[in-house]
Amino acid sequence: MKRLMIAILIIVILGICGYAIYYTLNMIEPSEPPEPTVFGYSEDYWRGRYSFAFARSEAGQTIAEEGYIVIMDHQGNYLNFDSSSRYMFNYIHQLSENEIYYYITPSNRSDPSITSEARIWNFQTGATRTILEGINIRGHHEFLIEDGYFVTLRRVPEHKGGLDTVVHIDAETGNETWIWSSEPYFSEKVCNLCRDDDWTHGNDVTISLDGRYYHVNFRNTDSFAKINRETKELEWFCGYNGNFTLLENGVEKESLWYHSHIIKEIRPNVFIMFDNDFHNRTHLDTYPPGEDPFEVNYGGQSRLIEITLDESNMTAEITWSYTPPVENFSAIFGDIDILPNGNIVGTFGTPAHKWTTNHEEIEEPFGAAILEVNRDGELIREYRFPYGNAIYRIQQLSDYPADYVGSWLLELP
Repeated sequence: MKRLMIAILIIVILGICGYAIYYTLNMIEPSEPPEPTVFGYSEDYWRGRYSFAFARSEAGQTIAEEGYIVIMDHQGNYLNFDSSSRYMFNYIHQLSENEIYYYITPSNRSDPSITSEARIWNFQTGATRTILEGINIRGHHEFLIEDGYFVTLRRVPEHKGGLDTVVHIDAETGNETWIWSSEPYFSEKVCNLCRDDDWTHGNDVTISLDGRYYHVNFRNTDSFAKINRETKELEWFCGYNGNFTLLENGVEKESLWYHSHIIKEIRPNVFIMFDNDFHNRTHLDTYPPGEDPFEVNYGGQSRLIEITLDESNMTAEITWSYTPPVENFSAIFGDIDILPNGNIVGTFGTPAHKWTTNHEEIEEPFGAAILEVNRDGELIREYRFPYGNAIYRIQQLSDYPADYVGSWLLELP
């Protein structure tokens, strides 16, 4: 009996030592994220810094096997990175010259004891601190930082189709203080190929230039809405089945985009958008049953577009667009912004770019790609990441305090 107890004790000790060794080895500084290949086509490129969430994961997974928040310069070098988040859909805000804000969601979302939190990262010193725990910010898509509260999209599962709402959340208490629901405006699902619990899939909310309205992009309805912030009244829908006549090159269209990301007003009634061109109704017959449209490409061609609205005549027209080579097709993800030098940057962020429209595999598949183009449609610079790595959205970092948002967050305990 004594020998048995000694043997058990030895096994336990060996197990503890083995675990300690394993734990120590896995606590070694994480490997650096793979850097992109940079293609320079012109000297007229933006010489600044980008920040984004960079992740590798299996197809269809939102929690990455490897994940980083990175600061990248215009040569594709990482100035610093933080590996504390494996959430693929982080949307980053710059709070000061050297600090950014991002959101952490638990890897095991089925466990209610593990809560979400928001963090501030000083990318100069590497210090990270938590400022909010347990706050229900959707994070997957968009949130805005206002003075004392957040604006975010939230899908409400108990509503028919899991329709989206826009909510204000108090930054200190986490309580909702304002809500607008899309439910009264959608009596039936528009996209028959989309999930039954995701009719609208709102994926962007931004504030109009005059500050009076929200613009909300609904991916699955191929439309965006204008909402009065004070009265909560819907002013209009623009897009498929909307209130505007849709024009491209003077020709009326049923829809100008398909399952888009981002809607941002850059001049009064002029908007930029990332058109994923997914579930395009003009060639749905090219989506063969049994194939995963997120992995293959049968006719899609993602692009960057500018849309100009005329509210007097109720017309919406594409007034600028850039369409890259077809292998950049991104069924999901996507971002567009105007750089300080006037160029346009687009994020074709899916982790697997390898197919042409006729389902032929390209010679060198790649992952996410960031493209900088000018107003003449010329490709200026390209950052191409290794195959299997995804970027949801990017933010260019600014050296000007007027461009920072939410600096009051830095004062929170």
